Amino acid sequence: MIRINLLPVRAAKKKETVRFQLTVAGLITFMVVMVSFGVYLMFRSEAGVLARQIETDKKELDDLAKKIGKLSKIEEEKAVVQEKLDTIKKLEEGKAGPVNLFKVVSRSMPDKAWLSNIRDDGAGVTLKGYAADERVVAELQRRLQEHVKDFGAPDLVVAQRVTEKETGVEVVNFEIRVTRPAAQVQVKDKKAKKKDAAPAAKPAAK
Repeated sequence: MIRINLLPVRAAKKKETVRFQLTVAGLITFMVVMVSFGVYLMFRSEAGVLARQIETDKKELDDLAKKIGKLSKIEEEKAVVQEKLDTIKKLEEGKAGPVNLFKVVSRSMPDKAWLSNIRDDGAGVTLKGYAADERVVAELQRRLQEHVKDFGAPDLVVAQRVTEKETGVEVVNFEIRVTRPAAQVQVKDKKAKKKDAAPAAKPAAK
């Protein structure tokens, strides 16, 4: 009987199988390494792009902050200049106000009337003086009425006959109150509020 020794053949096949497995494992490892390296390069490229974009955005933000700072400085300077202009305007108005007031009063004064006192309290002007008679006082009030848009409506507070101690002449002592338009509105509003707030009158008991 012939016996064939198959051990060398099996050993060769085993070696071939192991070699094949090692080759496949090497190829897989190489592919994994190559893919990982490719992914690394891709992420590195994207990270570089993002870093450059961040630098660009940061530079733009710095430039924008500088521009905003300049604009804020301009706005502050503009506000300072405007405040100075408003102050100058108020000073000019303050100077012109009394001048215009005296012009109006002097032009409105009849020949037979003269002032003893003039007072401006902001809300209006109070004129006190003397006139030859009631018609002169009425004429003064009529002339002041012509400037109602600028200085407000004149109201006669007092008009009574008195005798001067020095001359013994009988004259009319008058007081006229010229209330400015803005103050007139405030007074009307206050009166209206008081009227609305006043309690209703109780009916008389039967």
